[in-house]
Amino acid sequence: MDERGKNGLISQIIASKSFRVIRNVAAILVTLCLLAYLIYYVNPKTFVETIIQIDPWILLVAFFISILMILIKVIRWKYILRKLDINISFWKTLQLIFIGSFGASVTPAKIGDVLRALYLSKWTDTKESSSVFSVILDRVMDLISIGVFSIIALPFYFAGLGNIIKWGIAGGLAIVAIIVFFTFNKQIIKKIVFLLVRLRRKKNIEGEENEPKAIKYIEGYYSHLSSFNLRSYSILSFLSFSFWILLGTQVSLLIFSLSSTVMSFQNTLAIIGIMAIAAIVSLLPISLSGIGIRDFTITFLVYYSLLIQSEYAFSASIIQTVFNMLIPALVGGIFVLIIRRKKKQNYEL
Repeated sequence: MDERGKNGLISQIIASKSFRVIRNVAAILVTLCLLAYLIYYVNPKTFVETIIQIDPWILLVAFFISILMILIKVIRWKYILRKLDINISFWKTLQLIFIGSFGASVTPAKIGDVLRALYLSKWTDTKESSSVFSVILDRVMDLISIGVFSIIALPFYFAGLGNIIKWGIAGGLAIVAIIVFFTFNKQIIKKIVFLLVRLRRKKNIEGEENEPKAIKYIEGYYSHLSSFNLRSYSILSFLSFSFWILLGTQVSLLIFSLSSTVMSFQNTLAIIGIMAIAAIVSLLPISLSGIGIRDFTITFLVYYSLLIQSEYAFSASIIQTVFNMLIPALVGGIFVLIIRRKKKQNYEL
C-alpha cells in the first residue's frame, strides 16, 4: 500500500464512529480509574471530611475567580474575532465559550473545543477557516502562557526539587519555542489542519479528498496572521497571563485555606508552576479533558514540592475542576440542547 493509501486508511479509522466510541470509552475509564485511585490514596472518609470543612466564603471567592476567568476568556477571544472583522455580541461570545467548554469536556485533550468554531461559523456566516483560526490562536496564546509560567514559577519550588526545576525550565522554554515554531511554520500547520479536517469528517472518505478544504484552511490561516501585530500579541499575552495568575491564585487560596498554610508570594508562584505542568500533562489524549491526569499531577507535585498533605491538594484540585470545567461544560451542554431543539422545531415547521 502506498503512502496515500495509508493516509486514506488512517483517515477512515479516525473518522469512523467505532473509533470515536472506543476512544471516548477508554478516556472515561482512565478518568474514573485515576480519580478512584486518588480517592483511595487520600482515604474516602478523609476526602469527604476535607471537602466539608472548607470555609463557604473561600468557596464563594474561588467561584468568583472562576467567573473572572471566564470573562477573560470571552474578552480574549472576542478581541481575536474583532481583529478578524468578525462581529459578534458579548453574549453570543459567552455562549460559544460555554459550548466550547462542553465540547472540550467530552473529548480527550480538549479536541472538542473546536465545537465553538463550528457554531461560530453557523451563527455569523463566518468562513469555517476563519473560525478555526480564531480558536487555534486562542489556544496557542494559552499554551504560550503555560510555557512562560513554567519558566517563571518553577524556580520557586523548594530546593529539594532541584532536578524538577531544571527540567521544568528547560521544558517551559521548549514549549514556548515549539508553539511559536508551530504557529508560523507552514508545513507543521498543514499537518495539523489535515488532522483537524479528518477528525471533523463524519463519513468514511479517503484522506486526499480533504486536501482542497485543508489547503483553504492553511491559506486562510496565514492570511489571518497578517491581521495581528506586536501590539495585538501583547494584549493577548496580557489577558492570557492574567488568566493563569487568577487560576494559580484560586487554587492557592483553596489549598492554603484547607491546610492552614500561609499564602505567600513564593508558594503561590509554586502553585502556578504546578498548574502549568498539570495543564501540559493533561494534553495527553488519554482522559476526558485531562480530568484525572491533571488532578493526579497537582496532588503529588503539591505534596512533594510544598509538603502539603495530599487530601488538601486533591480536594482543591477537584473543586477547581468543578468550578472551571464541569459547571461551564454543563452550561454549554444546556446551550447545545436548546440550539438543537430549536433547529429541530424549525425543521419540523
